[in-house]
Amino acid sequence: MVLRKFQVKAFTVLESLIVLSVVAFMTLVFSTSFNNIFRQVEETIFFISFEHLYRDTQKLSAFGQKKQTLTISHNYLENTYERLYLPKTVKVVKSDTLAFDTNGGNSSLAKIQFECYRKTVTYQLYIGSGNYRKKEN
Repeated sequence: MVLRKFQVKAFTVLESLIVLSVVAFMTLVFSTSFNNIFRQVEETIFFISFEHLYRDTQKLSAFGQKKQTLTISHNYLENTYERLYLPKTVKVVKSDTLAFDTNGGNSSLAKIQFECYRKTVTYQLYIGSGNYRKKEN
């Protein structure tokens, strides 16, 4: 008696489709989580850079004994020497210009608001001292 070898090619195609769908699903899951992590890191770096730009503008006005301004627009933040661009995920609620006197203190009780993905970051400025309070909602 001769046994015939019977091959079913559909199993290999079915297995290939299963493996392809699992790999595609895993790639999609990991890329989404990496995009979220990248967005959070980008926003955190932006806020740290903004706080440094704010403090640098204060120091420039105090050490140089010249009035300085920090301009907050919808695309960037800038002082006399530096420009900081906003990431795509961060939006300025209201454009403003902050004036720093020769002692480094600001001359307004401005509230600077940034809208991000799922949160709003608010900097409440204190008049004269140049200090601020950061609040995240």
